[in-house]
Amino acid sequence: MSQAVIRRVRSAAERRAYLSLVRAPYADNPYWVHPDVRILKGLLRGKTWLATRAEWQALLAEEEEQPVASLIAFLHRSFEEKHGRRIGTIGFFEALPGHEGAVDALFREAEGWLASRGATRVWGPMNGHILYGFGCLENRYAERPLVGTPYNPPEYPGYWWRQAYRPAPSFYSYHIDLTSERSRAAIDRALDNPRLEQEPVITLRHADLGAWRRELEIFCDLHNSAFADNWGNAPLSHAEIRELLGPARSAADRELFWIAEMGGKAVGLVLCMPDLNEVFAKAAAAPESLRGSLALLRHRRRITRGGLLVLGVLREARGRGLGQALAARALKRMIARGMTDVEYCLVLENNAASQLIARRLGAEQTKRYLMFEKLLG
Repeated sequence: MSQAVIRRVRSAAERRAYLSLVRAPYADNPYWVHPDVRILKGLLRGKTWLATRAEWQALLAEEEEQPVASLIAFLHRSFEEKHGRRIGTIGFFEALPGHEGAVDALFREAEGWLASRGATRVWGPMNGHILYGFGCLENRYAERPLVGTPYNPPEYPGYWWRQAYRPAPSFYSYHIDLTSERSRAAIDRALDNPRLEQEPVITLRHADLGAWRRELEIFCDLHNSAFADNWGNAPLSHAEIRELLGPARSAADRELFWIAEMGGKAVGLVLCMPDLNEVFAKAAAAPESLRGSLALLRHRRRITRGGLLVLGVLREARGRGLGQALAARALKRMIARGMTDVEYCLVLENNAASQLIARRLGAEQTKRYLMFEKLLG
């Protein structure tokens, strides 16, 4: 077996080699859908807000001058601002099967780079910050991933165990059958919630697509507050959230994005999206490609599955059924659009409130996404 060469990605040729590994491990996998690599491409050129707010190093492992594994090590400033210590993350990881030695060397290089910059621990898989993508799928590999959620081969969790990482809190997905009478009845009950009319009154409105920038800033501030105590989370900037979700406006449905207000202040939100992977899989196209864009224009109204991506309520508005009421409005819209299934993701394993909402809506827990951590030094 040839010895792996670890390269720090700098040149255009090295960037192309890195990007080739987005697809290569899935060449014969019928369930894989090409992810959106817009952020990754920009990051490798140093032209994203993620690149600006984090220290990062892209690494590529080669054997016999061929790329076999890749990852990016990050130190996002938000973790140090929140926790008072430097926490590294490892993300955008891919590897061809049968190259365990190269993966081991790649992790050693990444951990050494993080330690040299004062990191005391590492979390992963996480693409710099949790909202840029995270998680290692542990089960249900024979299912197409929901857009925006991770997908990986079955051997990937083993790579983390091999490096002596220990388990961090996991995340779950839940399936909701929108054709089920039980789920439809639960949705209707949640819509009829007189507690929201009690003082102080909570009002719900759908997002204004004409003021998308403003709505994303509201989303950012509320997400930062509502999930402040969740493991792995840290405040994201307005610029970063615009970078992440700005392009989503073209595919957004205003009645799948609801904001709750109390006394003029946003206190809750739900963000759902049609599963665009349904289109990209049929077209065998990358989301950012011209072929992918044309396929969306042609088929996005025929999508049958949706994703409940974010559901958050501030502490002062909890205990009044607001989370379930927000989710119900978005789910009612999905039913009206002819959707039959929803995937509620990614729910932290100790988020009892979100899990209770899922059960009340008739959801079944399905996928599990592992997270790992390791102390350095």
